[in-house]
Amino acid sequence: MKIITTLLTVLIAFSISAQTIDTDYSNHKKRAIKFEFFSPLTGNSTFGYENYIKDWLSWEAKVGFIGLGLDNNDINPSGFLFKGGPKFKLNPDFVTDDLKGSHLLSGKYIRPELIFAHYTQDEPYYNGTSEFNRETFTSVGFLITYGRQYILANIMTLDYHIGLGYGWDNSNDGRYNYGHSNGDTSFPVAISAGFTIGVLMK
Repeated sequence: MKIITTLLTVLIAFSISAQTIDTDYSNHKKRAIKFEFFSPLTGNSTFGYENYIKDWLSWEAKVGFIGLGLDNNDINPSGFLFKGGPKFKLNPDFVTDDLKGSHLLSGKYIRPELIFAHYTQDEPYYNGTSEFNRETFTSVGFLITYGRQYILANIMTLDYHIGLGYGWDNSNDGRYNYGHSNGDTSFPVAISAGFTIGVLMK
């Protein structure tokens, strides 16, 4: 955990020092391909795409491959997830006295987000044996995600985010659904968090 914290601190510190000072917005790259950096540690690999639309607005979509990652619990997950939504930029980063923004895609943001996941995995029988049963799960969530994105030299993106909202899955007992975690039917609150790195494109 200390290594991860140190890595995040160094990356964010570097990104702040490397903010783009070019105020000619026509030179700004307006699309990005991203990767959820820690997703393989949670049993999936999730990739994203962001596209700038106009001032204060872009949209972002992600697809995840469940099972393409570590399987610490030996449950053999397999499936997919989708999530995405519009990205509303909050106050921009200003780098000049005349209030020119550092980059069109940088800054704090709010993203209403829909998440859908469908997967199978081995679930243990709770009867004192070590037997497993293959089960299928489907989950849906609607979250409001708050995040902060940095742009490094008009080449690379760094983004961290956390989301809160409502979630449902067919187990009705609450669980981690790869794209998000949610409570049971009596408390259907969903949460998510992530850290992405990406490459900017024209």
